[in-house]
Amino acid sequence: MTKQSIFKSIIGYTGVSITIAFFIGFINFLATGYQARFLYDINNLSINFSYAFIIGMVNLLAFSLLYQKYSWENDAKKLLFIGVIGSIIWSTLAFLLARVVHIVFIEGYSFQKFIKNESAITYIIALLIAFVVTLAYHVVGFYKALQDSKLKEKTFESESHSAKFDALKNQLDPHFLFNSLNVLSALIDENPEKAQDFTVGLSKVYRYVLDQKHKDLVSVQDEIKFAKTYLNLLKMRFENSIDVQIDDAISKIEAKIIPLSLQLLLENAVKHNRISEKQPLVIKIYIENKCLVIQNNFQPKVESLSQKRNGIGLENIKSRYNLFTDEKCLATKTEKNFIVKLPLLQLQNN
Repeated sequence: MTKQSIFKSIIGYTGVSITIAFFIGFINFLATGYQARFLYDINNLSINFSYAFIIGMVNLLAFSLLYQKYSWENDAKKLLFIGVIGSIIWSTLAFLLARVVHIVFIEGYSFQKFIKNESAITYIIALLIAFVVTLAYHVVGFYKALQDSKLKEKTFESESHSAKFDALKNQLDPHFLFNSLNVLSALIDENPEKAQDFTVGLSKVYRYVLDQKHKDLVSVQDEIKFAKTYLNLLKMRFENSIDVQIDDAISKIEAKIIPLSLQLLLENAVKHNRISEKQPLVIKIYIENKCLVIQNNFQPKVESLSQKRNGIGLENIKSRYNLFTDEKCLATKTEKNFIVKLPLLQLQNN
């Protein structure tokens, strides 16, 4: 325990001791035929307070040592058993010692007379005080341990969540760059001039990737705007072989999604499907049931049939959604289409 916590405990036990002193006085009030002398008998109140305070301080010291060895989290039963039994023993001994000092050394009675005049009720009251003190200390200790445990659990969960989320976002850099360089490599062979324009455009797009990847959420409007920029790069490579249709209703939606999710899905569509003027890749982006839907016609490349269809992009999106929200990112493959639904978060309708 820190000095500050010990000081607070002493202040707390002082208040408890005063309360117990009045409680003992009230018992005497009932025992003496309702004579309210205990209210103004400072001497008796002081004695009662001293007994209660001594018992409280002994328990405070004992429990401080006990909590250094045991904890509610790992040793709850042992702590409760030792605390209750121990409190009865050391409280009785402390009360007996206090009584000896008070009666023999202060009041001047002989030890034999002290022993002769002692009654069981006196020690029953002492044990009652010890029980109240022990119960209060255990309740406070257990509640504090419970709160600390919850705080540690939340802190660990938050740190773990953040670490996993950052790890997933850090996958985006090499993934995006690798796919973009593949496009650039193909473009260099086919059209060197367009390859130069592609390089300039790629630098702008990659800057956006670096800016957005550290965010947890981005607006749908920003993601659509970026997607259009990215599509311009793809059209340098595929020209009219890609047809993208973006629903105008999206402009009326104020919502957020996982950053770079739209761009990753566009990458996947290009990577895994055959694209030509005779077989154009048609991508539709629209809103449906509080989701941003990305749909493309399903015409897989031959080498993709034996490979995992989703790739790192879609799995990355799903994993980030799972860490960030209970809303699920759904992917559906039909005979003609491949459809991904991204849940819209913090949705507001204009």
